[in-house]
Amino acid sequence: MPGIKKEEIEVNLDRDAFTLSYDASEVTLEDMYQVITDLGYSPGLSPPDASDAQTSGEAEPSPIDSALSTASQEGKLVLVDFSAEWCAACKVLESQVLSDASVIEALNDYVFVAVDTDAYPDATSAYNVVGMPTLVIVNAAGEELFRNVGLIEPEELSQKLNDLAAK
Repeated sequence: MPGIKKEEIEVNLDRDAFTLSYDASEVTLEDMYQVITDLGYSPGLSPPDASDAQTSGEAEPSPIDSALSTASQEGKLVLVDFSAEWCAACKVLESQVLSDASVIEALNDYVFVAVDTDAYPDATSAYNVVGMPTLVIVNAAGEELFRNVGLIEPEELSQKLNDLAAK
């Protein structure tokens, strides 16, 4: 903008939040981190390294570990909802999607666990969460079956829940 010098602009996004929809088949996590950094934001999470990837012999981070144990005992899948208190889109997901009757009914075949990304950064990092809300469906062994970043329609989520539970 005329009259404004870029070097005089201070960017402070520590508590600002934004939701971004993207096609994971066209964008890598590393690209996302680069764009966020180029915009002047320092992500609270680091890009995942291959060395950070979970292996089947590692213990799951809490509170997901107890959900996996319950899922194993009950023969269910786990739906993990990664969110934060300050995340506006997370509140919309909770009030309009997760409270929908079709989603509630589909969740009968699941162990549901909400993970506050600020309270459990290790769990957030272990599951490579880069945006919120993020829903991850895993089996009792912790293997990822489905991931959605951002908002999702109740019908789409309940259909996915039912399809995966039927397998």
